[in-house]
Amino acid sequence: MKNYLLFFGAILSIPPFFLQAQSLSKVQNEAKRDLQASIDELTKVRNLIEEEKLPLARKVTVKEDKAKELRTKLEHYLRLRDNRETSLLQLEKEVLENEAELEFSLNLLKDYITSWHQFNPSAEQTLWKDKLSNILKKQKSADEIESSFETYFNAMSLSIQAVKNSSGGFTFSSDAIVPPEGTREKGTFWSIGPTILFKGESGIAGILEKNSATDYNQEFNLSPDALLQISSARLTSVPSSLSQEISRALDKKDQVGELATVPLDPTLGKALIMEKGKMNTLEELKKGGIWIYPIMFFAVLSICIAGFKAFQIVQVKLPQGAASFEEQYHGPFELLRKTAIGYKGKNPEILEEILYETIIDIQVKLEKALPLIAVTAATAPLLGLLGTVTGMIDVFRQITNFSNPENSELARGISEALVTTKFGLVTAIPSLIVHALLTRRLQGIISKLEGFSSRLVRLKQETPDSTD
Repeated sequence: MKNYLLFFGAILSIPPFFLQAQSLSKVQNEAKRDLQASIDELTKVRNLIEEEKLPLARKVTVKEDKAKELRTKLEHYLRLRDNRETSLLQLEKEVLENEAELEFSLNLLKDYITSWHQFNPSAEQTLWKDKLSNILKKQKSADEIESSFETYFNAMSLSIQAVKNSSGGFTFSSDAIVPPEGTREKGTFWSIGPTILFKGESGIAGILEKNSATDYNQEFNLSPDALLQISSARLTSVPSSLSQEISRALDKKDQVGELATVPLDPTLGKALIMEKGKMNTLEELKKGGIWIYPIMFFAVLSICIAGFKAFQIVQVKLPQGAASFEEQYHGPFELLRKTAIGYKGKNPEILEEILYETIIDIQVKLEKALPLIAVTAATAPLLGLLGTVTGMIDVFRQITNFSNPENSELARGISEALVTTKFGLVTAIPSLIVHALLTRRLQGIISKLEGFSSRLVRLKQETPDSTD
């Protein structure tokens, strides 16, 4: 039964198998046709691509070459732009540097003209001030550098002309302020290097006063109006003999073949300034302040006492030989001799005491007022030191009260300090020396008196009956 069923199932399964094989062949054929169609289409597309690829490659190559060319041009233009910007910045920098150099050169010219005119003697300042003022007035604008250069070049030419004239010596007419009254007088100036001589119409002659250091340190305003306000030159006070010599020299300067002798100051005015600055003793004492008076009192007292005591002590003549009752002596030695002769006693010790008392009286008389000289020698330096302290206190008070005190106020305190110290030492040192010399001389006299009295006592013992 079982075999029957298997056989029957196999018969039933045969028709579908044949049916399935037939549909697969159909599908396979259709797939082959589709594949062939796709292959054909692919071939066509490939052929088309191959046909279009070469022109496209040419176009791409052309475009790439053009892009490369354009890129090269762009880089070139960028470099040009960068170079142009760099050149512009460089040019701006150069322009600024050139402007700075021009400004620096212009300032140098201004400083030169200012220093030349400021350091000129006052007489030559009045000589060139009108011309220099006219040159500065022609300047159109201070902001125009070309106009400024032209103006200061003209001023420099004027200074060169002035220097040439000064180097060879020249004369010019102007007015000057004549001391001591300060009157203004017209006259002739003779410039000889650094020295300028003057002779007025009235015959007054002298040397031009040098500008002080404060004039050089002051800020100078180089403007036309400021130049016209320069005051006249001032003469220095000179002795009459020197004034006459200058007058004779100026009279001979225009005479051909005449020898003119002129005074020249190799110190360029410093000697005259120092001479004018010298003070006499009275003026110096006035600068010592209040403490100079006790110092001078002790000085005068010491001088008087020293003179009197020196006269008194020097008058005592020392005996040359041995003591004797028969010889005549002077001063205290004669007094001792007479005292010894007049003694009628027999005891030599009493005579020695009498002579010793006489020597003490003589010593007291000779030493009287001599310690005042020692007091002066000790007190005068202390008074000078006291004046120094008060003077410096005054100086510091001026500095404290005023942020910028006047030089004259400071000089007053310093002068008081230095003058009192000076005169205190001037008083003390001679007093100390004189006191030492007089004391030494006095001690010698006392020693001689003691030896003289001892000799008289021995003589009295040897000749007890001697009365005359």
